[in-house]
This record gives sequence, structure tokens and C-alpha cells, in this order.
Amino acid sequence: MSRRFLVPLAAGALALGLACTASAQSVASDSAFMEHALADGMAEVQMGQLALEKSSDAQVKQLAQRIVTDHKKADRELRKLAVRKQVRLPATPTAEAQQKVASMRQMDGAAFDRAWAAAMVRDHTKAIDMFTTESQQAKDADVRKFAEATTPTLRTHLEMAQKLDGGSATSDAGMNH
Repeated sequence: MSRRFLVPLAAGALALGLACTASAQSVASDSAFMEHALADGMAEVQMGQLALEKSSDAQVKQLAQRIVTDHKKADRELRKLAVRKQVRLPATPTAEAQQKVASMRQMDGAAFDRAWAAAMVRDHTKAIDMFTTESQQAKDADVRKFAEATTPTLRTHLEMAQKLDGGSATSDAGMNH
């Protein structure tokens, strides 16, 4: 082949390679979102179940049940989406989330309720940020739709948790969890 044909061929190959890399990165980003969303969702279910066991406050129990129900539903939808997209998802929440549940398990009474409500405010604030970003930046239309559809539920959980928390989560924001 002459040089005249090699330069455009090389340029085309380079462009194709860059496009494939960009596509792989967006898939990786959407996959990472799905992995984080499921791990966080499973953690919220655990935290909700813990509140159902430990709290005697009717409002805490009401929010906890709603969180368990809503997050289990979202987790099922996300698992179905992951199967279609061939994304492998975690089987359990992160070690950090499991440690938080273990720590919360040691608390009782009003101290538990306050710490749980504050944790729900922090967790749902982070989740809303993550889901909002994904709904704006996801490359995969189905992942974007999932993020968009789930965000209002997360906002409702946050609003309910803020009412329970009474603002103490803001002062505890630096607390490790």
C-alpha cells in the first residue's frame, strides 16, 4: 500500500480506537453506578430492618418500613437491568456499610433513633447526588431512566428523614460512619 492510503487508514483506526475507549469508559461508569447503587440499596434495606427491630418510635418505624419496601423494589429493578446489560453486581453491601449497621446495633432508645435518622439523611443526600448525576450523565438510556425514576423516591425518604432528624444530621455530618 502506498503512504497516501496508509495515513487515512491509520487516522480512521485511531478514531475508532478512541471511540471504543470512550464507549468502554461510559459503560464502566454506568456499571460502577449500578454496582454502587445496589450496594447502597442493600445497605439501606439492612438499616431499615434494623430500625424496625430496635426502634419503638412509630415515625422511625414508618420510615424504616418505607425504606425497606422501596429499596427492595428498586434493587429488584436494578438487578433485572444488570442482567440485561451483563453487569455483575455485588451480593452484599460494602464492608463500611456493614460496619455501620454493626455499630448502630449497639445503640438503643432515643440515641438509636437520632443516630439512625441522621444516617438516613446523610445516606439519602449522597444517594440523591449520585442518582442525579447519573440521570444527567449516563450513556446508557436504560440506566439513565432507572436513575431518573428512582430519584423522587430517594427525595421522599430524605424529606421524611429530615423531619425525624430535626437538623441534627447537619451537626453530625463530620461523624465517621
